[in-house]
Amino acid sequence: MQKRWIQLGIVGKAHGLNGAFFVSQRDEELPDELKNLRIGTIAETAKTFTIKSARWQNDRPVLLCSEISTREAAEAICHQTIWADRDEMEINEEEEYFWSDVIGKKVRDRDGVYFGKITDVVNYGASDIVAVVDAKGRTAEIPFVEFYFDMDFDLDGEEIQMTVLAEVFDDVWTQE
Repeated sequence: MQKRWIQLGIVGKAHGLNGAFFVSQRDEELPDELKNLRIGTIAETAKTFTIKSARWQNDRPVLLCSEISTREAAEAICHQTIWADRDEMEINEEEEYFWSDVIGKKVRDRDGVYFGKITDVVNYGASDIVAVVDAKGRTAEIPFVEFYFDMDFDLDGEEIQMTVLAEVFDDVWTQE
């Protein structure tokens, strides 16, 4: 089975002299069960690192990896993407999902009509927003909330059902 990678954040500035670094673009602590991660542009080719310690400081995680022992080494990987294996991260699948669980799923409206495919998920503060691209190449950004979507979707399934008709979003499509 192919690994599913989740972006945890970006390597931020070095912290201290022993190779620790802040994790940027993350506002939650890292899961305790996470022991390994990858750092690099593409998860499949990124270098593997072993987490030596993780702590919370100044509202961000700070990581120390066994393979990074100096400030200079931490500075050398600054701004690179941090990846984790989805299967090493525990969640309550009845109440939670990872964005990677949603990206790539087909979306059907309330009547089962094909609406599009989810290509991205973002969050600007209020709720997750899914970007859906339709068969014409248009994009609609829709709040990923139970008012519009059946949130009891199967994480391993291929589709997500909407609770509304597609015509609700006739005016929000944009052409790229």
